Amino acid sequence: MKANPVFSLYIPTKLIFGCGEIKKLSSEKLPGKKALVVISSGTSMRKYEYLEKVLAQLRLNHVETLVYDKILPNPIKEHVMEAAGICREEKCDFVVGLGGGSSIDSAKSIAVMACNDGDYWDYVSGGSGKGRPVTKALPIIAIPTTAGTGTEMDPWTVITHETAQEKIGFGCQQTFPTLSIVDPELMVSIPPHLTAYQGFDAFFHAAEGFIANCATPISDLYALEAIRLIYKYLPVAVADGKNLK
Repeated sequence: MKANPVFSLYIPTKLIFGCGEIKKLSSEKLPGKKALVVISSGTSMRKYEYLEKVLAQLRLNHVETLVYDKILPNPIKEHVMEAAGICREEKCDFVVGLGGGSSIDSAKSIAVMACNDGDYWDYVSGGSGKGRPVTKALPIIAIPTTAGTGTEMDPWTVITHETAQEKIGFGCQQTFPTLSIVDPELMVSIPPHLTAYQGFDAFFHAAEGFIANCATPISDLYALEAIRLIYKYLPVAVADGKNLK
C-alpha cells in the first residue's frame, strides 16, 4: 500500500442481503413494468423453484416477465445478441439475471445491447473489440444463486466470441446492477464440491484484490474480511450445505 494513496470508491448498486429477502422483490421500487429474466440452460432454476419464486414476486409487484433460458456456463455473444433483440422487440424495461455468474454477466451484456446498435463486440475493449463507448443500458437486477464471483456488486461481465475465439471481460458505469438481492436460502441446493469451488473463487478474488497494485484502504477491508470469513466458514458450508449461518 502506498503511503499516501489516492483512490475513489463507487458502488451504486443497492444490496439487499438475508434469508428470505427474495420477498423484497415484490415491494421494492423496480425500474420498469416488463422484465426479461435471464437464466442458464440448465435445470436447477426450475428444479428448485427459484425461477418461480422470482416470477411470483415480480407478479406481486405488477411486473410482466419473459424468460430467456439459453445461457451457457461460458456465455456466448450469440445469446447476448439474441436476448437483446427480444428485449427490444418486447419492449422490456429492465433485465433480471438469476443464477450464477454466467446468467448475471449475460444480463449485463444483454442490457447494453438492448439499448445500442451494432454488435456486442463493437463495445468490448481488447482483442478484436472496437471499444465504442456505452452511453446507455437497461437497468439490471442481479439475484445470485451461487456465491463466489461477486458479479452482483460489480460492473464486469465476461462473454465469449466463439468465431473469434476470444473470451473478454467488459464493464462500464452502466453495467452496475441497480439492485442485487442475495438470499442464502437460494444457495442451499449447491452440492459440496461446487460449494468448495465457489468458496475458492471468492478466496482468489479477495487475495488478488489485496495484493493488487490498485488496492485501496477500503478494498483491503473487504478483502481481508472475506478471507477471514472464508477460512472460518467454507469448511462448515462444504460439510453441511444447509447450514444457513
